[in-house]
Order: sequence, then C-alpha cells, then structure tokens
Amino acid sequence: MRGKETKKVLVVDDEETLTWSMTKTLAKDKDKYELIIANTGKEALQAMQEDHIDVVVTDVRMPDINGLELLTKIREKYPWTKVIIMTAYGSSEVQKEATKRGSYYYIEKPFEISDIRALILKALEEKKGGFVGQVLDLQLVDIIQMGCLGRFTMSLAVSRGDEEGLIYFKNGEIVHAEIGDLEGEEALYTMLGWKEGRFTSQMGITAPKETITDRWEHLLLEGMRRRDEVDVPEGRDSSILLQEVERAFEDLDKEIEMKESLEKVLRLLASIEGYKKGMWVDDKGRILAIDERGLAPTDTVIPLLMYTMATRLGKVLGNTLPLRVNLGYRNNQTIIMGYNHLFLMVVLRERTTADEFYYAARNVLERGLSKL
Repeated sequence: MRGKETKKVLVVDDEETLTWSMTKTLAKDKDKYELIIANTGKEALQAMQEDHIDVVVTDVRMPDINGLELLTKIREKYPWTKVIIMTAYGSSEVQKEATKRGSYYYIEKPFEISDIRALILKALEEKKGGFVGQVLDLQLVDIIQMGCLGRFTMSLAVSRGDEEGLIYFKNGEIVHAEIGDLEGEEALYTMLGWKEGRFTSQMGITAPKETITDRWEHLLLEGMRRRDEVDVPEGRDSSILLQEVERAFEDLDKEIEMKESLEKVLRLLASIEGYKKGMWVDDKGRILAIDERGLAPTDTVIPLLMYTMATRLGKVLGNTLPLRVNLGYRNNQTIIMGYNHLFLMVVLRERTTADEFYYAARNVLERGLSKL
C-alpha cells in the first residue's frame, strides 16, 4: 500500500535563487518527505506523470504555463494533490481565482520560507481533501447541508455556465458568499436558485471576510422559499406553495431537534472512560452529528461496510437489532452500533475494550435514544 511510501512535495518556480533557498531550508524535513524541484509548468506536469505528488507549491507567473493554469490541470488530473499558490503580484482577483480553482492555500511574496515549510507540513498531515462534482440529481442545498452538519471549514466554488460563485464555511456555519458584484446572503440565495451546475470544495480554506451571520438552517429555508416563488407553475395556488414551505420548516425543525439530541448523546458518552471520539450517521451515509474531536467523513466508510455485512449475516442467523460490531484489537478498537436507521460509530482510547465501554455506556444510550 502507498501509505508506507515517502511523501513527495513539488516546488515550481522559474526563479532558481528562490528554489535553491527553499531547497536548503526544506531539507530539514527530508525524513518527512522528498522534495522535487521544477522550473517550468511543463516540467511540473512531467514530474507528476512520473510520480505521485502529495503537495505542489507553485508560483503564479511562469514563462510557459502560469500557476493558475497549472492548478486547473492538477485539480482535473490529480484531485488528491494539494496546491499552494505563491505570487509576488498579489491581488484580491488572483486570490479569488485561486480559491475558485481549488487551491489549498494562497501566500504572497515576500514571505518567510519557514511559513511555506509550516504550510507544507500542515498539508501533508491533513487527511481531509476536497471534492469535485456536478450538481444534477443532487441539489446544491444538499451539498451545503453536508458541509454544515459535518461542521467543516472550507470553500465551495459553484459554477453554472459562465457564472461562478464562492461559498465559505467556518465550523459548519456559512459565513460568506460572493458572485459577481453580489456578496453575503443575496449571493448565497442566487446560487441556491440554480438547479444544476458544477462545484469544487477545498477543506481548511478560511473566508477572506465574514458577511453572513444568520444560522445556516434559516439561510437554507429562505433560499428554498425564494426558489419556490420563482418556480411557481402558471395557475398553481400560492397558498399550496406556502403550505409546502411551512412543511419544509417543520421537517427541518425535526431534523435540527434530532441533531441536538444526538449531539447530547455524544457529550454524555464523552464523560465515560475510554471514549475518544464519535459520530452519528444515517443509513444513507449522511453525517447527522459529530463531536469536536473530529472524525473525517471517510473514516466511516470501512466500518459501515463491515456493519452492513455483519447485519446481513445476523439476519441469516436469526439475530435482531440493535447489532453491535467491534473492529480492531484491544489497543485500537472501534464500535459500530445500529438503532433502526441510525448508526453510532465510537473510536475508543487505547487499552479500552469494546465490552468495557459498551456496558458502561448502555444506560446512557438507552436514556438518550428513548426520546428520538
């Protein structure tokens, strides 16, 4: 598996004095990653064809392929690679364009090479990547909801034809949006009105400013209401539309109430010895609640797959839910528990067995889940 291979960092800049200086400083981390140097965009792409690159640090102005064009090509062909943009010709337009195209970070020259070193190490340590997709059957509101329920800090670039916009999240709240000359809530509502488009997210990106203060739940409901007003078919009774919007409010209120209850259960579990971190998901894989210790969404894939397999086997053997699945060994255990359409995933601290934790926690679970 590739996890045991040496990580690789590619620095791209046509200024040889800068690359020499960076090589000298970054050599301190040779035990953490291998450093590769390219002086043109073409050399960089060739290097990426020949090897798996984890992080690219690139200048914007280069003689053949500029840094933004290189960023676009990397995001298309190597979406797992994080790209740090550096430039001596900084502007808000360049920064905005870099963020739209999915850069991991943007830094202006002159800078301390120690700052670049810290950024590289941070990028290599972070497991969360971004995602690229197309909004067709899946609505933009669903994607935004995932970011909010997951409490992500990230940017979401959304495009439709020639129109492009940006939405920024901070710990699961929408704090800024912009499209064209619009900013704040109006920019967000404009994008929520789109029925299709493309999106690119980048984790860990912070907003250049904060123009939105309302809760994300209220923002999405208002966006839904505005979109429905525009989409009312000719001859359709507006009172029926109002009833549908009111029902949407009720459904979301129920979802918020459930989310708060599940978060309360996690807080109670955190007081039990042996608990490390936890997450609630539903049978569609949506994250419903996650504690502040932080589980990445990808951490749920293999455990939930194992749970599904064990559930099917349990039905064959005549067992009934709730079913508990223990994964790992004594010093590294994860428990998956099923409750109807909900799944609780708990990662335990070292030297805590699944049985020890489960018997200590079952009263908490019974009290917390009886209200759902």
